[in-house]
Amino acid sequence: MFRYIVSALSQLHRGVLICGGFALFMVFGALLLMLPFSTTGNAEVSFVDALFMSVSVVSVTGMSMFDVRTDFTIFGQLVILFLMQVGGLGIMTIMAMVGISTGRKIRLQERLLIRDSFNLQTPSGMVMLVRKIIFMTLLVEFISGTLLAVYFYFKFGPMGIYLGYWHAVSAFTNCGLDIMGANAGFAKMAADPFVSTVIVVTMFLGGVGFMAADDFLRHRSWSGLSLNSKLIFLMEAILIPLGTIIFYNLEGNNPETLGGLSTMEKWQSAVLMSVSSRLGGFAVFDIHSMLDQTVLLVMMFMFIGAAPVSTGGGIRTTTIGLLFLSLYAWIRGKKDVVIFHKHVDPDCLVKASNVFTLAVVITFITAFLVFVFEPMSFDFEDVMFEAVSAFSTVGFSMGLTGEWNTPCKIVLMIAMYIGRIGVMTLAITFASHHSRQLKYPKGVSRVLCKSIQ
Repeated sequence: MFRYIVSALSQLHRGVLICGGFALFMVFGALLLMLPFSTTGNAEVSFVDALFMSVSVVSVTGMSMFDVRTDFTIFGQLVILFLMQVGGLGIMTIMAMVGISTGRKIRLQERLLIRDSFNLQTPSGMVMLVRKIIFMTLLVEFISGTLLAVYFYFKFGPMGIYLGYWHAVSAFTNCGLDIMGANAGFAKMAADPFVSTVIVVTMFLGGVGFMAADDFLRHRSWSGLSLNSKLIFLMEAILIPLGTIIFYNLEGNNPETLGGLSTMEKWQSAVLMSVSSRLGGFAVFDIHSMLDQTVLLVMMFMFIGAAPVSTGGGIRTTTIGLLFLSLYAWIRGKKDVVIFHKHVDPDCLVKASNVFTLAVVITFITAFLVFVFEPMSFDFEDVMFEAVSAFSTVGFSMGLTGEWNTPCKIVLMIAMYIGRIGVMTLAITFASHHSRQLKYPKGVSRVLCKSIQ
């Protein structure tokens, strides 16, 4: 019977398997969280709430209506940690890791699944890529977890060891959940130079992408990096300092956020906020306390997100980079887009444009449906913020998560789910694979181009 099941699954499109794998794992996580010994009984956990929590964790969003420390037992917290880890690595990576560890040969179908789950071009080198991803993940989480565990040990005793490794996993997977508790939340640790430095570096390594990190470790020189890696590191070099400076200047005098901190603490918090708003979603301060212009900046950063083949979400830094390069070339009247003396394939520009368009459409549909199911209940800014945060899998919240009704929770779950599997994977899954040989006259496209003002 098992052979027939495997044979039937092999006939499905790879995109369907990827989407279905994540969906089934999210349901599985919800069932685990509903077990009597997963919760403390402090909060009622319905199936919808458990599913919302599972989807949020597996999609490494971290949007939660629960206080993880008080509402879940140690077992429940470990379940969340497990879901977080699998969600960050990806279902197909975990399956390949199990196959490799048991000595089983990874078949072509499985290599193609891994390739599609990472939106890569070729299935070659997939086994080596999986090995490197697992090794890098365990190494970074172990080092950062050990540093935090030792530091927290002197603050919280033996419990600090558990807290250290938990937050290391949460930071590297860019989930952003903390178990410090509502009264002693992780936000209070943002001004601590040691903790903020470890968390920022861990989030950066998780969000910069496995392939870019591997490329850097292999070549260790700018000239040896691939064009993709150079663009990734360039965007990080622009976005992190830019966000830090803007956060510092906007919120530096706000008494409800950075205003009461010293100059050094302001800069530390601004750096953490700059990185966290694109990657981890660790809240440095109450989002409601920020100025409107800062909230808009956070939304923009969440939408951009992390690098490709990383644990983060968003439309990806390379996507926004290519779009700006294309815009710059168009303004200068250039037909070709060039970066680092290399010509950019037009197909990459089309893909970037499609990803951006789909992301905008999905985000606005999410917000629209929330307004439909909760008319006149929430401010426009709050709903848009939650929609962007859900799709970008960052997890920042205006504090409305516990107030959503069931239809709104379902809408946000779908947004988080799409954000995790990626809009390109979703599009490929439902796209027709029949190529058309019929070509239409180019005159129509010229007319359309002339009509664009």
